[in-house]
Amino acid sequence: MKHLLILIISVLLFNQAGAQITITSADMPSVGDTVRTSIALNPEVFDFSQTGENHFWDYSGLNPINQRVDTFLAVSSTPVAFWPFFITSADLANTFNPASILPGLPDEMAYRFLESSDNRYQDLGYGLIFEGTPIPLKYSNADEIYQFPMSFGHSYADDALLELALPNVGYVLLDRSRQNTIDGWGTLTTPYGSFEVLRYKSEVEEYDSLFINGIGQAIAHNYTEYHWLAQGMDVPLLQVTLDEVLGSFVVYRDSARVISVGLSESQQAHTELQIYPNPARQNSRILVDAKKATLATLSIFDQQGKMVYRNQRPLMQGQNVIFLNANQHFTGTGLYTIQIIGEGIRSFGKLLLLE
Repeated sequence: MKHLLILIISVLLFNQAGAQITITSADMPSVGDTVRTSIALNPEVFDFSQTGENHFWDYSGLNPINQRVDTFLAVSSTPVAFWPFFITSADLANTFNPASILPGLPDEMAYRFLESSDNRYQDLGYGLIFEGTPIPLKYSNADEIYQFPMSFGHSYADDALLELALPNVGYVLLDRSRQNTIDGWGTLTTPYGSFEVLRYKSEVEEYDSLFINGIGQAIAHNYTEYHWLAQGMDVPLLQVTLDEVLGSFVVYRDSARVISVGLSESQQAHTELQIYPNPARQNSRILVDAKKATLATLSIFDQQGKMVYRNQRPLMQGQNVIFLNANQHFTGTGLYTIQIIGEGIRSFGKLLLLE
């Protein structure tokens, strides 16, 4: 009888370990939650398209190029200027880099406003502070990312639209259509550990337009997003964006690590790189302020985190100008991270290189 009981318990535990999970709003972030993520250095060596039922995804070989720590805030913790637009609809907010939604947007302080209800998790829009002026960017149709409860086989579509014209300043348009499917479940392994997950796939068609002071660009691009979601983890354990136009991006939930390539949290920029023009088609220049004369290392990484250029150059105290040439410093069109590190200076910025 004892052996039979042990056998039954073992079978139940085995079945539970291989069972499909369900994701609900309880698994999304709440005000005060803090998460650490890493950006992958080597995503090109993995095939992220494979999926299925009771699937095993092994991405334990991912290496980080950078880390960041995000804290989710109450809307009332953001600047008062954004409250009239979001305080009655958003549940929480977090800081982010504006260039992650539209290349060419300024690398300024910005907030992303989110709604997490029993039925859905969606992006309501953004709050930018540009040259000291708060600019609310609210979707007229919110970007619905998840519908709850999430289980294998669930599919749905969504359209999102954000448009803002500021007289004598600029124009922003983001028109996005998603076709979403929960196309797999099983076990995901990353450097952070192994977890039971659902796999979310979103096929996205997007048209972006950005003009500031009459200068800008319009970009039409299709891309695919994959999210691996586990219960109680707040954010995807692994999120992959595959975009042939703007480049691919891989970020995963992680613990604190010492990173020898790129910028770790303790190495965040003391000064911001000013890059003009941005976007660029051929030549661009970097304006960088140095507190003292130093020998600095200039490094350029593509969207996959691969280093495409590195050299050392002397910087004088004060403002320095570094000229970049598309043929010499880059490997083709796409979004690049530019990093300058020297004694007393750690700066970085992003440049979008067009055809």
